[in-house]
Amino acid sequence: MVFLILMDAWVRSLVEPAKTPPTDYFRWKDDRSKSKQVVNGFRIAGGLIEGFAVMMAVLLGLSRLSEDQRIQNGSSILVSWIVLVAAALIMVWTANRWAPFVTGFFFGPALLKLLGVLVVGDDSYYSAHSMTRTWLAEFLAFVFIVVALTSRFVGKRPAMTTVFDRVALTFFVFATFKQVTIAYRFPPWPLVSGVIALFIAWRAHHLMRKNRYLSMLSLI
Repeated sequence: MVFLILMDAWVRSLVEPAKTPPTDYFRWKDDRSKSKQVVNGFRIAGGLIEGFAVMMAVLLGLSRLSEDQRIQNGSSILVSWIVLVAAALIMVWTANRWAPFVTGFFFGPALLKLLGVLVVGDDSYYSAHSMTRTWLAEFLAFVFIVVALTSRFVGKRPAMTTVFDRVALTFFVFATFKQVTIAYRFPPWPLVSGVIALFIAWRAHHLMRKNRYLSMLSLI
């Protein structure tokens, strides 16, 4: 009985939109007490360590399953699946906390750097890194689309994280890591499927916002 009550509360918390933390944390002057600043620092550090551990678990699990399973024993495959399922549940549960980092990562280290290389990079740079301008342009387009579809999660008043967002963001991370563990081929279907998931969540967000707006107009 208690288990069913807890499960019901857990499912309800996932279905209901969750508040996404704002990304305006930078302050020239922090008026909070030293103890609160220290606690907040430990909380941020703990979240980063937890996120890194989950990401490594996903990457290692997908890498193991991408190998030839004929040379692996059944227990090894089972452990990989258990790790991936556990990581997926954690990511779905905490998606509202790490959603802004998706935009921040792709806009900062990825989008700006790729754009700079595409504009000023010469042929020697591409040959040294075993890449082509076409491949770089394709990846730049992928990064730009990801930033556009997730930009609503950043800022002082970010959008709420819905159940569609939780599933889409988690699937996107898994799909991106899956692409990392396999050889690149065009079209990169894992990346494409991840972007499609983000687009579905983005479209659902705008439809729900439109419906709320129409409902408010009907009450006037």
